[in-house]
Amino acid sequence: MQTSHAQTHIYQHFGVDEGLPSSEVYDIYQDKLGYIWFATDKGLSRYNGYEFENFTTEDGLPGNTFFDFYPQKNGQIWCYEYHSQKFLYFNEVFDGFTVYKYNDLLKSEINSHTVLKNVVINKNGSLLTGGYGLSGLITIDKNGNTKHLFDKNFYLTKSKYFSKLGFDLKTKTFFLLNYDYKLNSKYFFINNRYKPSSRIEVVPLNKTQSLFIDRKIGLINNQKLLKYYNTKPNPIGIKRINDSVFFAGYYTNGADIRHISGKIIKKFLSKKSVSNFLLDAEGGYWFSTLNDGVYYVKNPKIKVLTQDHISSLVKTNDNKLYAGFHNGDIARLHKNRFEFLYKGLNTDKAMVELNAVTNEVYGYADTNFINYTTKKTFDIESRKLSENIEDGIISTGGFIYNSLINNNVTEAEISKNAQDVCWYNNQLLLGTAFGLFTFKNDTISKFQPSKILSKRIDDIDLNKNTNTLYMATQGYGLVIYSDDIYNINKQNGLTNDIVSEVHIENDTTIWACTNTGLNRISFKKDKTYIITTITKDDGLLSNDIDDVEIINDTVWVATKKGLCYFKKDILEQKNASKIISLTLKKTTINSKTLTKKKAKLNYNQNNISFTLQAISHNNSNKINYLYRLKEIDTTWSKTTNRKIRFPSLAPRNYTFQAKAEIGNSISKQQINYTFVIKPPFWKSWWFYCLCTLLLCGLIYLFFKIRVLTYNKDIIRELMRVAIKRIKREEQFYNFRANGEDFKIPTKEIQYINSQGNYLDIITDKKNYTIRCKIGDFIATTPDALEYLRVHRSYIIRIEKVSSKGKNWVVIKDKKIPVGETYLNTLNRIQF
Repeated sequence: MQTSHAQTHIYQHFGVDEGLPSSEVYDIYQDKLGYIWFATDKGLSRYNGYEFENFTTEDGLPGNTFFDFYPQKNGQIWCYEYHSQKFLYFNEVFDGFTVYKYNDLLKSEINSHTVLKNVVINKNGSLLTGGYGLSGLITIDKNGNTKHLFDKNFYLTKSKYFSKLGFDLKTKTFFLLNYDYKLNSKYFFINNRYKPSSRIEVVPLNKTQSLFIDRKIGLINNQKLLKYYNTKPNPIGIKRINDSVFFAGYYTNGADIRHISGKIIKKFLSKKSVSNFLLDAEGGYWFSTLNDGVYYVKNPKIKVLTQDHISSLVKTNDNKLYAGFHNGDIARLHKNRFEFLYKGLNTDKAMVELNAVTNEVYGYADTNFINYTTKKTFDIESRKLSENIEDGIISTGGFIYNSLINNNVTEAEISKNAQDVCWYNNQLLLGTAFGLFTFKNDTISKFQPSKILSKRIDDIDLNKNTNTLYMATQGYGLVIYSDDIYNINKQNGLTNDIVSEVHIENDTTIWACTNTGLNRISFKKDKTYIITTITKDDGLLSNDIDDVEIINDTVWVATKKGLCYFKKDILEQKNASKIISLTLKKTTINSKTLTKKKAKLNYNQNNISFTLQAISHNNSNKINYLYRLKEIDTTWSKTTNRKIRFPSLAPRNYTFQAKAEIGNSISKQQINYTFVIKPPFWKSWWFYCLCTLLLCGLIYLFFKIRVLTYNKDIIRELMRVAIKRIKREEQFYNFRANGEDFKIPTKEIQYINSQGNYLDIITDKKNYTIRCKIGDFIATTPDALEYLRVHRSYIIRIEKVSSKGKNWVVIKDKKIPVGETYLNTLNRIQF
């Protein structure tokens, strides 16, 4: 029995629930910063890889229904609003919308059912436009002078309409003609075979050829109609991909990518009404639809053959692929069709393996062990088929293993519940939930020369060429056992420390399957290795990988969500990931947005946050942000959060710097934002000068009235008071300890240590013990904001902290722990 599985792609869907303003989307455009723009019937929208930002009449648009984007050579992107019949534009680096100032003039040249389908702004600022329901070409120069070309109308009969398609060779503007004009060196005219509709479109393909839609898709050159393509009915969108390849979308018939010859290269979204297409800057595909929002293909090179759960794969020596399905089916792949060899009872998963010596494929399902080459069937119980069936061991089934000897199956009992078995150096190795064991002379013994062999082992594969064992473990990643024993784990670059399946491609390449992605380990001659991973973030169907098989240059990946495949070269292209743009989206001071590029802030405007945005649609989940304050940080901090906050900065000059990275690749783009936090007025130079002048004036005044001659003690006291006034007032903490009253400067306090109902006050000079609860201490100080509780037993003075870590701070070489419930308070300590 054969079942066809259509090749498809892995789509990510965006609709109203994800933030789009409407499911009716007409066009897509990507700007210079990487934003993806959408034209809908409910406004314009743009997407940055994180969220949608929508624009309507409330944001200055003349209406909400937009069909197309028209990028211009001057960096402007123009749009035409259908109901108001008005043009607007915005810049490549978006800074708001501008409504075309001669819209009223334009409207006087068209009628109510006109749909303008293209616009060109030439070098001298003139606008050229044409479209459906309009005869000829309209031009409006930068001064508002209007000209209407080719505007004659001619009807052959009441039932037959004369129409041609006009094309401006220089500006690539198209328009409709309702009169039989003679040929012109600046324009060419094509007789339409079909009466045009409002979906009329012309797209330049290369220097000499253009595509168009009337009722079908046609190809024209600069002189004549070349041909109509035999496509699905009702085309609604076309777009150039390169000089010889184009996209075509159809009403309720999906979309395809075609060669100029007409050959279909790829098909997409069957039964959807696909209105337009975008190939983004990172190679991703975007499709707009008229009733189902937008679809995104992150990696078009990864395709899906079936979305059925396949749990086991094997290839023959002549590169034929066999699959064991989770429902018990067993099938062979032939010309992208599965030929089912066995239909399971849906009680357990099926497994397939190969005898590499005889090139015979074995399958297990529903207690049936079948040789699909000889058609012989054996009745056994199995949990896992051995990868080395040619060695005689064919499967394990809990506390038994099965051997195939002289074409007969024998069963042997073992006292350990084995996950997998393998012959190695004349001994039978067992992978169990408790690590590696050996079975010899009916006796099971622990075989764990290294602790990395002590955890659960789910798969054991032997490379006979190198006499090397590769083991999938739960906790130690991939374990390699040959002349020495070592492991490769998450710390070394694997996606997980729990590996469920190992596949040996050749002597230097091993694949490890996990539930967080697929790993390829490429070994070098010096036993070093390179790990390349591929996950759902890279375009895989799922991260939960059951098996993998390599046929020539194609990787087949069995996941719990289906079978996908790709060429190996995409693993090398992963390193080409890049940040399209990095911008500082917003600066916030004390919860208020700051609009100035260079800010001068008051001393109490010191709670500042920066919102960053790096755009990479292909890697939006992998972006890290690096940041620092240049004047006080020597190293860069790293975070995945886009919002970076500094809650309490001291007065001085600052330069906030930020970069973005994907993996270990740091973008060349860097944010530099300079700002100044000014000191309070009593610390400013002019205040000191003013106080000095005032003091001098007072001294002069007193001398002038001869106070000094009357009482030297009085003048001395007055001078002391004056000097004290111009200094910042020092704060003191008063307390009683051991029957004595004490008064110490608060700036000398380092930290407080609670001892039950007593507190140890540690200062720069001396330690004191007072009777007080730690929760009451801060309220008794004159400068409570200078203290921070970091532990149920510790209060610190913020300015005394010399360094901090994940869960500790250091004051004068004393390492003070930070309690788990107080970890968030560390953010208040800034250097």
